[in-house]
Amino acid sequence: MQCLNCGHHNDGGKFCVKCGKKLEAVAAQQVAAGVEAVPTQQPAQQQPNQHVENAKKISKLYIGYFMQGLKNPTATAQGVHGEQFINGLITMILFAISIPLTVFFGWNAIIEKTALIANEKFSGGFESHVIKSKVSDVIRPEFVDLFFTNALFCILWVGIIGGAVFVAIKLGKVNVTFQDVFARFGTFLIIPALLLIISVVLAILKIDLFLYVFALGVLGIFFAISLAIASFTKGQTSGMDGIYGTVIAFVVTLVLFILLSQSISDIIMPEVTDVLNRSFW
Repeated sequence: MQCLNCGHHNDGGKFCVKCGKKLEAVAAQQVAAGVEAVPTQQPAQQQPNQHVENAKKISKLYIGYFMQGLKNPTATAQGVHGEQFINGLITMILFAISIPLTVFFGWNAIIEKTALIANEKFSGGFESHVIKSKVSDVIRPEFVDLFFTNALFCILWVGIIGGAVFVAIKLGKVNVTFQDVFARFGTFLIIPALLLIISVVLAILKIDLFLYVFALGVLGIFFAISLAIASFTKGQTSGMDGIYGTVIAFVVTLVLFILLSQSISDIIMPEVTDVLNRSFW
């Protein structure tokens, strides 16, 4: 025990052997100091994952935005600006990835149509169901090959179209930000995106109706382009007319869609050709 008066270390006793200072008070002070020095052990509490909480919050906000866009699409779209940029971006991504998902899960229906075409042009007497059986047994594109590569392409495709819409609006000399355009364009894509999501479900269930729903969803992007440009350029008297801007955006969309179709065809057609060769040789 150390004396606080003179600093001498004592092995025990009530008084310091050097200065005679009483040590009991010193001991009490040292014990109190020790208690204060040791932090109170609090029971460990599990902290919520911040990323998970943010994801839940964004999902909740997006669902409300999505439902409002379905209920009043035009009024909702015309009322959104840059603050809805994330929601618009999510809708654009949903629209984009639903395209290769529909193609992958609806492949059986696509095989049937391919078999019918092959029967008409190359069968030479073979029955269409024979070709269909051979094609369906051999042609099974890998999910990674058909989905991931084309999903990235589709996301870029929709993003570039959004950029083309932004350029068309700026050429109309409208004071607008990139975030404003993407938010509104994405909002106009809510219904087409929903149609594509429905087409994915129908394709999984192998209901042929998915082809028509899919076509409506893809064509919906042209309506979204027109409505987005018109909503910003309406009443503008200077700059390029909104109709010409819409035509430019349509051309960009068609060119990119052709490239997308070619990308999917490059995966499918070599296998189709190989199956037909095996069938007839």
